[in-house]
Amino acid sequence: MAEPVQVRTWKGPSVQEIARLAGVGSATVDRVLNNRSGVREKTRARVLGALEKLRDENTGREIPVLIRLFCDSGETFNAAIAAAVSEVNRTLAGVDIQGAYVTTSEVDPLAFARRVEQEGSEADGVVVIAREHPSVNRAIRKLRTIGRPVICLTTDLPSSRRSAYVGNDQYAAGSVAALLIGNALPKEHKSILIVMSVPFRCQQEREMGFRRVLRSDFPYLKIEERVISDERSESTCDQLTRYFEANGQPAAIYNVAGGNRGVAKALENAGKADETIFVGHELSNHSRHLLESGTMNYVISHDFGAELASAARWIKDNLHGVTIEPGHSQILVHTRYNCGL
Repeated sequence: MAEPVQVRTWKGPSVQEIARLAGVGSATVDRVLNNRSGVREKTRARVLGALEKLRDENTGREIPVLIRLFCDSGETFNAAIAAAVSEVNRTLAGVDIQGAYVTTSEVDPLAFARRVEQEGSEADGVVVIAREHPSVNRAIRKLRTIGRPVICLTTDLPSSRRSAYVGNDQYAAGSVAALLIGNALPKEHKSILIVMSVPFRCQQEREMGFRRVLRSDFPYLKIEERVISDERSESTCDQLTRYFEANGQPAAIYNVAGGNRGVAKALENAGKADETIFVGHELSNHSRHLLESGTMNYVISHDFGAELASAARWIKDNLHGVTIEPGHSQILVHTRYNCGL
C-alpha cells in the first residue's frame, strides 16, 4: 500500500473552503481543479479566483516546497539547467529546487538511479532529466509508489509511470530539422549524417521525426550513417574527423545530441563548414557563436527555463490537490539573425 504523501507546506485551501468562498458546490470545484468540462467560464473564473484569494491569505505561513532535480546530460546543458534552477528559485515563490548534475560521459546509471530514489524520497517532488534505463525507470516507479510527484523534463520516460512530462514535442522537433535541411539542399541525391549519444528518448524521438519527413518529403536524401558521441566536444570532433576521412563529407549533419562545438570543429578542420548544412539543438552561448560565424545553420531549441518553472508549479499545485496535464512547450528555431547575440 502506498504511504501517505507528506508535504512540508501549509495545508492548502480545501475543496469545501473554495466552494464556500466561490458560492458553488464541491463537485464544481473538483471539476475546475481537475480541468474537466461541464463548467461555465464565469463559474470557472470565480472558482480560480477564490483559490488564489485563499492562497494569498495563507502566504505568510508558506514553507517552500522542496524539489530535487536530477540531470544526466552534457556539460553545456547541465550548466544551462543549473542557471535555470537559480532563476526559478529567485523568481517563483514557494519552491526550493536543489539540483544534482552528472555528465553523460561519466554517469553510472545504477548509481544515478539510487540517488534519484534515495534523495527523491526525502523531497516533496522530483524533476528528472535522464536517459532510458531500467534502473532509472524503477527508481521513479518507487517514488510514485510512496506518493512523490515526479516530472520528466525535456526528455520523457513514459515507462517509469512518472506523474507528467514537461517539455516540447521532440518528434516534431526532429521533423522541423528534416524540413530545414531538405529545403536547404538541392533536389538531388545527397547523404546526411546523424550524430547521437546515449539512449535519451528525446534523441530517439527526434531521429524518428527526422526520418519520417525525409522519407515523405525528401526521398532523394539518404541517411548513410550515425555517429555515436559521448557529448564531449573533443571526442565528438575526433570521431567526426575519422568519419570524414573514411566516408567523405556529408551534405548535411543533424546533431540530435550535445557537443555542437565538436561537430563545428571537425567541419572547420576539414575546411568544409561552408559546404555542409549543420543543424543542432539547444541554444547556448557556444551555439550562438556558431550561428553568428555561419558554422551552424540552425539551432532548434525550447525555453527550458520556462519549462522548469512550469514543472515546479505543477508539483506545487499537485501537492495542493490540483492536477492539470501540462501541454507541450513551443519549438524555437534560431538562425544567425535571431540568436540573441
